[in-house]
Amino acid sequence: MNTCKKIVYTACLLGTVVLAGCDDFLTPENKSSVTDIEYFATASGFQSLVNDAYSGLKTIYNNSNVCVYFNAGTDLYHDGRNDINAALHRWQNFTPENSIVKEFYTDCYKGIRSCLAIQYYASVANVSDDVKQKAIDEGRFVEALYYYLLVNNYGGVPLVTEYASTVVEGYPRATAEQVYNYIINELQGVISNNKLAASTATKGGGEASIESAKALLAKTYLSAAWDLNKVEYFREAAKYADEVINGRSLTTEFADLWAADRSGDDNAEFLFDVEYDFDSTHDQNSGNRWQSFYNGFYGGQEEGMKGVTSNFGPLMHTLKYFEPGDKRYDATFMKTMLVKKAWTIEGGFKEDGLPLGDYFSFYTNGKTAMGKMVGVYYPAYWECDAASVAAWRAEDPENRTNTFVIPQNDLTAEMEPMSNYVKDLAEFPSGVIAKYDFTDAQKKGWAVHPCRKFDDSETAQYAAGKSFRDIHVITLPELFFVAAEAYLQSGDISTALARLNTVRKRAGVPEVTTIDLDIILKESACEMFGNGYRRMDLRRTGKLVEYNDLYNPKLKGSAAVAIGEKLLWPIPQAVIDANDLLSTEDQNPGY
Repeated sequence: MNTCKKIVYTACLLGTVVLAGCDDFLTPENKSSVTDIEYFATASGFQSLVNDAYSGLKTIYNNSNVCVYFNAGTDLYHDGRNDINAALHRWQNFTPENSIVKEFYTDCYKGIRSCLAIQYYASVANVSDDVKQKAIDEGRFVEALYYYLLVNNYGGVPLVTEYASTVVEGYPRATAEQVYNYIINELQGVISNNKLAASTATKGGGEASIESAKALLAKTYLSAAWDLNKVEYFREAAKYADEVINGRSLTTEFADLWAADRSGDDNAEFLFDVEYDFDSTHDQNSGNRWQSFYNGFYGGQEEGMKGVTSNFGPLMHTLKYFEPGDKRYDATFMKTMLVKKAWTIEGGFKEDGLPLGDYFSFYTNGKTAMGKMVGVYYPAYWECDAASVAAWRAEDPENRTNTFVIPQNDLTAEMEPMSNYVKDLAEFPSGVIAKYDFTDAQKKGWAVHPCRKFDDSETAQYAAGKSFRDIHVITLPELFFVAAEAYLQSGDISTALARLNTVRKRAGVPEVTTIDLDIILKESACEMFGNGYRRMDLRRTGKLVEYNDLYNPKLKGSAAVAIGEKLLWPIPQAVIDANDLLSTEDQNPGY
């Protein structure tokens, strides 16, 4: 790679900008008479830097690979019609050339640069000192979030702490401890300055606050306690988590919290969001993809259900984490898929080229299937026996007599093609087919109930990218788990139990009387299905190999060999090649 290209590539990967260089590409003509200094000196120009810092988070949290980033290679999710990325889900050919980990790394550093730009231009901004410091601290919070994601996935990484307006040929790799210390110092500085709002959760949640800074600090101390073997950091994590909890319980019903009509988006439990607002969005086709995630396949647009990615469906192990009667189950999964009228086996859920599927009518019907024709019913594992299904049909026989029943249990039915379901029904006079392995069945359509937790019933569109629900990055229930884990590791069992049982109380399940890491991970799987950071949780707690070995169908009994030393992601090879201050010695173990 020639020197000029290397400098340019380093700039892209580390988020720096080269304003002068080897050719005209690096010195584009400035066709505006307003310089960057002049523009960012204005109040609106300076605020645009803050807006840009927040907007950059969409490259992570609305990325088509966001499920892969946080939940591939874990115990909860499974391939569907489409396989989850083989490198990150089963460590197959997982190398430093992997494009997904490179994209994540690059996007984080681009985001960091946006945050540092606020500090860089603050000196010329014609705004009050309070406005200036508030903007800087907002950037410091978002920067800390990026570094938190980087250190939890790659370990130590280069620390870029100043905006680079000229050529920078490289940065050395910092240790994980140095990165953690930087995050802690930045967040403590933000909290000490006290320029941010106390909380912004009920005002959109898309702006940093003292509350969200303390929450991220608690999460940072928790990870650092494990990674650096510092027991005292568990106590710090518990302290800051409790400051955020501030004596609160979880009082909003889980279904209302995650309401498809967006009414729960500004709840006090959502501490920091990537914010979407349909009414103020210039391009109202530019929503997020989240309602398409964590689903099976339910036909094309011509069948009228919803567009999906057809992977990251729940494993049976995941579903059985939910105890009978857990209120979160029905709020997380869509158990009834509605249709407009009776269908035929030959035509499926379409007639004369028009869809019979009526997925979103569940919401306009008062979030119930009663009185609507049900095409498919997905009873939970505790309610899929013949008597329970018969009782369900009897509640509305006119609309449920011909419903396909797909048990969410170890043995299930198949309805792709639908004619197979009719044939199999002859073997099961009870009306409930229990024939096919649930895990194997997910390679076909209709095998697993959709995830409805992220549905947007206001846009109610089949296509992905049309949801304007906020993306909830840090939540109050997560802080209860942080506190429970931190108190457990500090030896305060009674307080750990109290924090965990607060979450269980809202779910409507009995209190537990014993606690360990497995119990906390089980509970967080139910509360944070889809919106959690499962891979980071398992790596942090030392459970990554164990849980993949027990539950990941691709790695059962072989996870230790497959994963080996590759607990962290590789530093992208392109980064090492482009950075004069990195070498192959800086690569993570196993690569």
